[in-house]
Amino acid sequence: MLVIYSDKIVQNDAVISGYIHIADGKIQKIDEKSSLKDYIDMTGKYILPGLINIKSEHISRENQIKLNSRFPFAKIFREVEIKYASAGITTLFHSIPLVNGRYREDFTTGPKMAKDIKELSKRSNLIDHRIHMAFQLGFIQSMDKIKEMLESNLLDYISYSGYCRSEEERYREIYYEDYIQRVMGLSEATCKRMVERVRELRSESNLEELAYMLKYAHYKGVKVGTSELSVIKKLEFLEQQGINIIENPSLEEALNLDSGSDKMIMMDILSLSKQLNKTYQDQVVSAIRTGHIDILSSDMRAHDILAFVFQLAQDLGLEKAVSLVTSNPATALKLKDRGQIKESLRADLIVVDILDEVPVVEMTISNGKIVYRANY
Repeated sequence: MLVIYSDKIVQNDAVISGYIHIADGKIQKIDEKSSLKDYIDMTGKYILPGLINIKSEHISRENQIKLNSRFPFAKIFREVEIKYASAGITTLFHSIPLVNGRYREDFTTGPKMAKDIKELSKRSNLIDHRIHMAFQLGFIQSMDKIKEMLESNLLDYISYSGYCRSEEERYREIYYEDYIQRVMGLSEATCKRMVERVRELRSESNLEELAYMLKYAHYKGVKVGTSELSVIKKLEFLEQQGINIIENPSLEEALNLDSGSDKMIMMDILSLSKQLNKTYQDQVVSAIRTGHIDILSSDMRAHDILAFVFQLAQDLGLEKAVSLVTSNPATALKLKDRGQIKESLRADLIVVDILDEVPVVEMTISNGKIVYRANY
């Protein structure tokens, strides 16, 4: 039995003091007193639920570095794992692009990486590894590959974006626009509208298959996100219900979305930090307070999550700020066994101290085991 005490245990609705009793990977009970004399005393330090990052591109980008091709994939996996454990992240969704960014026809790199992560995640690890596969509309092979991976139970979360043109396609469009203007004698404005309409049709061409995919993902218990608000509006009502998370809208778009819907809005910390003026940051706080931003994530910078949360806590309160990276993502992805410090839930906890006005992770407990500890 592992027992840890703190006078700053952060729950969803309060900050309490108590002894957290942990056994068999779960929180057994939280008491005001403990009969055990052997416990870890963290008086004055915060205990938070383990953080959940549902969109990290870190492992994908590391895999693209030429030097890393010399080593086994497990090297990247372990390096990323250690970094995120030290940042207090106990559940990490590796965001993998279905299509290789360098080679648009490459539908093998992404699925292979997903398989490698799945195999490595079955071993003894510091944190819980999940797979988030991101795909673009407009590729015929996309739906087949996603369905194949869903059938193999490889995926934990999928998200789609609109069709993104390559440089070659952009040049083709410019050439085509110039060609029809000369041959058909149409105005430049008309030709631009024609090319834009072709682009829209290309993006919408997979709508029926996408609707089917949403139903199949739901059947397999895999949640779906999107950054493509225009496509959502074109789906039938029932298919719209299959979308759980809106990814990285602009702040203006987020404020215009219905805060009472069952879709949660996720924003990347970096995108919320591009404008540091007080007016913009006040809008960010207001958007969170009114339910227009529900989840925070970080593509690459693991340690920024905790720092950002503690900054937000100055305006929102610690309980509300912490929920953006714990209970809210757990709710969105139906991770019912984590996201809060409650009896019977998975024992994913972090101990946070404030040093030089910066929150630092002193201890990470994942599935009931101490997997990281720093002695400051």
